[in-house]
Amino acid sequence: MNHAWNIYKKELFTRMPALRETLNQGASEDAVRAAEAEIGVTFPAELREMYLANDGDEAEICGVLLGFHFLSLDELLSEWRSWKELAENAELNAPEHFTSTPPGRIKRRYADAKWIPLCSDSGGNFIGIDLDPDVNGRAGQVINFGRDEHNKVVLEVNLNAFLERLTRIIRSDDFVIEDDEFADGQIICFGPEDRDGHYHLTEYLVSEGSVK
Repeated sequence: MNHAWNIYKKELFTRMPALRETLNQGASEDAVRAAEAEIGVTFPAELREMYLANDGDEAEICGVLLGFHFLSLDELLSEWRSWKELAENAELNAPEHFTSTPPGRIKRRYADAKWIPLCSDSGGNFIGIDLDPDVNGRAGQVINFGRDEHNKVVLEVNLNAFLERLTRIIRSDDFVIEDDEFADGQIICFGPEDRDGHYHLTEYLVSEGSVK
């Protein structure tokens, strides 16, 4: 059982109980093994346990991972197939176009077949699990990647540490719930309320003043 995931859900649903209904039931062992076999990896234990507990969300406005849509295994594989093709394009992945923070932790490239997308902003950007780290990195580290993410950042050393950080954010003053007049629902925002506008999740996580 993934304790960090359960604690995170408890904190989130206390603040936003409607999101509980958007969370899917768990995937089967066979479905998880099939995903691993297609990608050619073994999921870290905490990722496997997360999918056995809940197979993504069905949120239309605000995803359960602090606003990001938690991908189902089917969605994960669909996105992974697209990124795998991009990973094979040498010109697109020229390292001079990308940076790693900290240096040497994430391979400087646009896409990698062993970056496992976990959640999405629904605009082509992802937070995921890196199973092909650079020389100073660690397999299982949580990173950002996607259409607009040229600077790759290690957000946490593993998934459980990432979920624990998200839980700390929910408990902080930087967690802001706003009504979305266009989407007829609530959204999650980040940052001090006196800031002119709020951060997108990845922007917030990589900002200097974010909750660590």
